[in-house]
Amino acid sequence: MARVPEEALEALGGLKKLSPTELEFMKVIWVHPEGISSEVLYETFPQARGTKSTILYKICEKGYARNRQEGRHHIYTPVVSESDYEKALIRQQLKKSFGDSSFERLVAAFCGKKELSERQLERVRGALAELEEELEKQI
Repeated sequence: MARVPEEALEALGGLKKLSPTELEFMKVIWVHPEGISSEVLYETFPQARGTKSTILYKICEKGYARNRQEGRHHIYTPVVSESDYEKALIRQQLKKSFGDSSFERLVAAFCGKKELSERQLERVRGALAELEEELEKQI
């Protein structure tokens, strides 16, 4: 069986998408932003030790985590946040579904239209500006 090429995520500078198993490992790593030891990771997952090492190696090779050695253990720290990864996945899916269109075209498609009128565009932009102001106040 031919191997399917890994999909690159443009929003993350072309990093390759995580496999389902790599994602499960990253979910544990993301819970420990200060770093998590290889021993804790090895105890968390059922795969053979060599398989776990390979998965962690691939995660680091793809650029999602960094490892450093402390004694006999490796400490894995996330480089890409879970939020950034999820946003990149969503952007990629939207691009696949709607092409390189703008947010306004996405809203139009969501409403079942090909494009929005100028008045509708202004309302969408106004709503976005209002949301941005609200978010800035929360920060």
